[in-house]
Amino acid sequence: GDRDTAIARKIIQSQQSTHARMMRRRISIFPALLLLLPYLLLCLQNATSMSLPSKTQTSTTQTTHHNINDIINSPHIGYIKDPSNKLEVFVIGTSHFRCSSAAEVTSLITQVRPDGVVLELDPERVLRLTKQYYGFDADGDTAQAQIDASVQTNPSNSGGEELLYGSDFVAAVTTCKDMDIPLFLGDEYAQETKQRLMQQLFRVEAYSPMPLVTSLLPDMTTTTKARATDISTTSRISLIDTFRTDPNKLTPLAVSSSPPLVIAALALLLQNNEAAASIAYSSSSGALDAVMNVLETSLSIVLSFFASCFLFNTVIVERDEILADSTIRAWNVLRSLKNGTFIRKRWEFRVNTSKNENEKGAGASSFDATTELPLFTLKRPLIKGKRRNLNLFEPRWLKMIDSVTNEDYKSSSSASSPQFGCVRCTNKFYSAASVDGLEGRYADIIFERKGALASIVELKEGKRPTSGDRKIGVTIEGGDEFTIDDESTSISVTKDGYMIANKWDSNDLSKPIQSDDKWVKVVVVVGLLHGNGVVKLLSKD
Repeated sequence: GDRDTAIARKIIQSQQSTHARMMRRRISIFPALLLLLPYLLLCLQNATSMSLPSKTQTSTTQTTHHNINDIINSPHIGYIKDPSNKLEVFVIGTSHFRCSSAAEVTSLITQVRPDGVVLELDPERVLRLTKQYYGFDADGDTAQAQIDASVQTNPSNSGGEELLYGSDFVAAVTTCKDMDIPLFLGDEYAQETKQRLMQQLFRVEAYSPMPLVTSLLPDMTTTTKARATDISTTSRISLIDTFRTDPNKLTPLAVSSSPPLVIAALALLLQNNEAAASIAYSSSSGALDAVMNVLETSLSIVLSFFASCFLFNTVIVERDEILADSTIRAWNVLRSLKNGTFIRKRWEFRVNTSKNENEKGAGASSFDATTELPLFTLKRPLIKGKRRNLNLFEPRWLKMIDSVTNEDYKSSSSASSPQFGCVRCTNKFYSAASVDGLEGRYADIIFERKGALASIVELKEGKRPTSGDRKIGVTIEGGDEFTIDDESTSISVTKDGYMIANKWDSNDLSKPIQSDDKWVKVVVVVGLLHGNGVVKLLSKD
C-alpha cells in the first residue's frame, strides 16, 4: 500500500511538473513571435506596392477647415514654420489602406494651395499606382473603354478606380494635376532599401535601441514655443487621436499582424497536442526545464527587440532622413522657380506606340532649326567641348533624333552637324495618364533656363536584347551655351512628347534674378510611421 501511494504521488507530481513546463513554454512562445515584428514593419512600409484595384469610386468627402489653426490642430497633420528661411511645411501622415486619408490629402492641398507637394514614392511605385488607378495593365491595355470618355466629359472626375492601397498618393497626384502644383518624389527605390538592409546587417550601429526608445517617449523639443533656431511653430502628429478619429487607419496594422497571430494559434495548438502526448512520459527534470524556459524566453525577447531596432533604424529612421532631404531639395527648387532661375513645363503624351511607329523616320516631327530647338533633359549639365554617350530607347527620344537628323532640319540649320539643346533637369515627375484612350504619361518637369547645344558626333542604330525594340546609341559633344526665355510661350511640346524651345538666345546669358524673399509652402505626404520623424528632422537647425 505504501509503495502504491508513493507511485501515485510521483505520478501527480509528474503531471503537475509537465503542466507547469507546458505553461512556461506557452508563455515563452509569445516573445519568440515578436521576431515577426520586422515582417509587420515591412508590410506597413511596402503597402503601396501591394495595390489592388476595387470597383468602388473615389470618395469626394473632404474635411472642412476654417483657418490655418484648424489645419495645424488636425491630429494627422504636423507643421513647421521657419521664418528665417521663409519655409512653411505641412506634413500629413496617412494610412495607405483605403480610409479617410485620400480625402484628407485632397482637402489639405486644396486649402493650403502649396507651392509644391512631396510624396513618399519612387518613380516605379508612382507609375504602378497611377496605371492601376486608370485601369492599365502591364502592356498598357485597359478593360475600361469609357475611362477617357468620362474624363473628357467631366474633368473633375478622374474616371479611375479607388485603390485598396495607395489612394492617398493617387489623390495627391490628381489634385496637384488639377491645381497645377509641382510634384516631387521623396522616397528611394525599394531595391535601394533592400540593399541598405543587407549592407547594414552586420553593422553594430544599426542595432542601436536609442532611436526606437526615443521615438516612443514624448519629444519635449517640438512644442509651440519659440525655438533657438528661430522656428516659431512646430507641432507633431498625434497617432492616438488619428486612430481614434478614423479606426480604419488601423487596418494595415491588423492585416499585417494577422500572419503572426495565425502562427501563434497553430503553435499553441501543437503545444497542446504535445502536452497531451508527453504527460505520461514526463520525467522529474522540472528544474532544468524551468531554467531552459527562462533562457528561451529571455533570448527571444532580446533577439526580437534588437531585430525591431534594426528594422526601425533602417526602414523608418533612415528613410525619414531621405524624406526630409527630399523636402529641403524641393524647397530649394521651388525657390529657384520663383526667382526665375528655373522653368517648369507640364504636358501629357502617349507611350503605348507600335513598333512600326518607332521605326527610323516614321512620323517624325518637322520644324525649323533657325527658330526651334529640341530639348533633352540631363541630370548633369553638358560642358562645352566634353563628350557624352546617350543610350536612347524611349519612343519620344527616338523621334527627336530622327527629326534633327532628317534632311529638312539639316538644310535649315547652319551647324555642320545635327544639334539639339541639353538642359539640366532639377525635378522630374512622371505618372500614368489616359491620352486618347491609350496609356500615356503626365510629365511635370522643372529645369534650368541655361543650357548647352549638343552636336551629334556619332550615331549607332541597334535593337534591345529582350524585346527587339529599336534603340540608338548617340555620342554628343557640348557646344555653346544658351538661355531660354522664361515666358510661357517660349516652350512648346511636340506630338511625340519632347520639348522645343521657341525663344532662346545663345548670346545674352545674363538675366536679372528676381528677389527670393517669398515664402515657400510645401505639403509632404508620408505614412503615419514617418510623420513625426520628418517633422523632427525638419525642425532642426
